[in-house]
Formats: sequence, structure tokens, C-alpha cells
Amino acid sequence: MKKKIIIVFMIGVLVFSLSSNGYAYVCADRIKPLVSNPYIPPEKSREELYQDIFMTLLLPYIQDEVDKYYKEYLTTSPTVAPYDVTILKADRVNGYRGFDFRLKIELHPYVGPHLDVGTDYITLRVNPIDNVKVEKFEHIKSWELPPYYQNVIKKKLP
Repeated sequence: MKKKIIIVFMIGVLVFSLSSNGYAYVCADRIKPLVSNPYIPPEKSREELYQDIFMTLLLPYIQDEVDKYYKEYLTTSPTVAPYDVTILKADRVNGYRGFDFRLKIELHPYVGPHLDVGTDYITLRVNPIDNVKVEKFEHIKSWELPPYYQNVIKKKLP
């Protein structure tokens, strides 16, 4: 009996610690990327440092696409955190040592205190001629906002 109480208590603590203001709106699907096995560089590695620099440089292009998409649905523009962008695929368009890159990323725009509004994929082209160009924006999944954030909704997300 004591084991059951301890297990229930631990699950309750876990759910409460993952939720915002005690509301259980965090879902396990929101924490991990939708694509299985994306590459995540080792923590504090040089590779992670370079990826963070790269995402910081790309963030204005990413944020601009998010602003364009969500302005129809929300009264406020959701934020994209560079640490919450997952690289799903990166390749050289013209083969080895070509400097024309295609990058597909997954992001989770949020409003307020990190309340996810959706999961999106963006395909970017990075090269010396066009610099950065968005090839494709895909809205993959919408997340329902909690009752205390319904005032930011203009129109229901697809």
C-alpha cells in the first residue's frame, strides 16, 4: 500500500513540475521532436557551439516565417527559441565542398511562459548568392492553449 502511495505521489510531483502554474498542459510529444532520431550534438561540444551560432544567425529568417504564418491565428506573434530548434536534415545541394546548403528544421513556437502553439517544419536554403531563403514552411501540429491564454486566439489553428 505504501509503495502505491509513493508511486502516485512521485507521478503527481512529476506532472506538476512539468506543468505551468499547476495546470497539466505539457505533453510528452511536445518535449521530443516528431521525427525519430534527429542528431543532437554532445552537450558543451564545439559542434553544439557552432550549431548554436548558426541557429542564432538563422533566427531572424525563422522568426519571420513564424510571424507570417501565425498572424492569421493569434493576436500576438509566437516566439522561437534557438535552443528549441532541431535540425532534422542538412545536406549540400551540389555535393562535397559545395557551399549551397539545404536545411530542414523542426521548431515549437510558443506564447507567454513557453506555451507551445504548434510544431512546424521549415526548409531553408543557405548559399553565398541568395544568403538565406525559405523554401518551405509546414505547420505539422497545433497545440491547444490553456484557458487562461484563450484571449490570444483570433482563429482556431488547423
